[in-house]
Amino acid sequence: MNPELEQALKHVQSVLESGRTLHRQDVRPLLIAFGGELHLINGAEPPETWVQRIQGLLGSEEKRENWNQAVESELALACAEHIHAVDPRYLELPNYDFAYTLQARERLADRLRAARALGIEPSEALLEQVEAADRRLEPFRRKIEEPQERSREPEA
Repeated sequence: MNPELEQALKHVQSVLESGRTLHRQDVRPLLIAFGGELHLINGAEPPETWVQRIQGLLGSEEKRENWNQAVESELALACAEHIHAVDPRYLELPNYDFAYTLQARERLADRLRAARALGIEPSEALLEQVEAADRRLEPFRRKIEEPQERSREPEA
């Protein structure tokens, strides 16, 4: 297991064992690291040991509810950030940070992948808004990727 995922698991475990309430920032590293691992296995079934290990931290119903609320809150915030970041008024600005937006979108995908593997499905309305934001971003993504592709072409 990767060290980031291991560290994130230990953090969530320590919060739960202390009796404190999990917040979205507590689950963020776990969702991103686990989602990144799932991305690496490219759509294959997540190893059951990972899912069992994460879900094993959530012994009581109270802890499960707290976990679900923290994950849903983190997903809602990450989705909202992406949706608002690709406001057409911003996309046209000459100093718009496309690299940041694209990296944030990858981390959002990791969070969504992890949540789904753990049985948490974001609302359809939220996912539709993310898809609409992705459609707004797509023409700009192509503009960014085209110069990079050209720069990789061998010179004649």
